[in-house]
Amino acid sequence: MLLNRFGKELLFFDGGMGTELQKNGLKKGELPELLNIHSPEIVKKVHKSYLDAGCDIITTNTFGANSLKFLNVEEIITNAVNIVKDAINESGRKAYTALDVGPLGKLLAPYGDLPFEDAYNLFKEQVVVGEKAGADLVLIETMGDLYEIKSAVLAAKENTNLPIFVSMIFDKKGALLTGADVKTAIVTLEGLGVDGIGLNCGLGPDQMLVLLKEMTKYSSIPI
Repeated sequence: MLLNRFGKELLFFDGGMGTELQKNGLKKGELPELLNIHSPEIVKKVHKSYLDAGCDIITTNTFGANSLKFLNVEEIITNAVNIVKDAINESGRKAYTALDVGPLGKLLAPYGDLPFEDAYNLFKEQVVVGEKAGADLVLIETMGDLYEIKSAVLAAKENTNLPIFVSMIFDKKGALLTGADVKTAIVTLEGLGVDGIGLNCGLGPDQMLVLLKEMTKYSSIPI
């Protein structure tokens, strides 16, 4: 089981999806999630390249697969999970399928006009479909709003049995989009019961290393 390994050994996630899809034919302005339906072989090619590179956790091509953007969320997510699983099976390696859940693209009230309950239900739809399709974990990633993170985490915890990882983006001052610092974010996420935390894009490696060192001061869960 993944959680038996997590925090005890180095496990490698895959890398960028959008840039790799562009290299393999994704057109400018085309929604990458739709490739899961009409060009699954392109998506599988990217997954297999990361498996060949030695990655242990492969994320689905579902970063923006929510009902604010798509009418066929269930089809997109189900196909995405199946594509990852096919790539893993064909590789012959032991790897895990992470349901990739990105931000909704709207700020939650009071910063924006999206009610917390609506965000919760949008995330709920994603994670329920993902678990049903066979995902091994939920990766809530590229998050800059602690309130939105809370809605996504609660949706996953209350409606699935999957492990939950959260990866955030901080600015150069070490703050999330809505102002929380590293310590506040970690305390909040540990309180919500997530299984692992991390950083992804937004800053360069040198800047992220500074934040990583700060995360290790406060985190009692795997990074």
